[in-house]
Amino acid sequence: MRAPDYARPTRSLMVLLPRLAVNGQGQPDFDASDATALVHIAEAAELLQRILQLGISAIGQLLAHASVQVETGELTQDTVEALGWLLAELGDAAAACVELAAPCRHATADFTGARHG
Repeated sequence: MRAPDYARPTRSLMVLLPRLAVNGQGQPDFDASDATALVHIAEAAELLQRILQLGISAIGQLLAHASVQVETGELTQDTVEALGWLLAELGDAAAACVELAAPCRHATADFTGARHG
């Protein structure tokens, strides 16, 4: 399997998040943030969400096909449990990406419309 042709969205997101302005309560202030940074954050979050969802689906398919190995003990219950917790965290991360990208896109609707329109 070859490496993907796109940037690493998790790394990009971690680098970009400190550029997000926060208000006095420590909450993201999308309107006060730089529009270019918001567009890049939204792009990274949306790409990461898609990658996470595809990966979760792939792991689910592998687990479904591995059910015999669970019954025979070749695949331990600890392994299945660890994968379950991983899938739960990946699902939460995918949802957080959507929750982050949406207000970034909303705050930059005019900016991105003028840029791409």
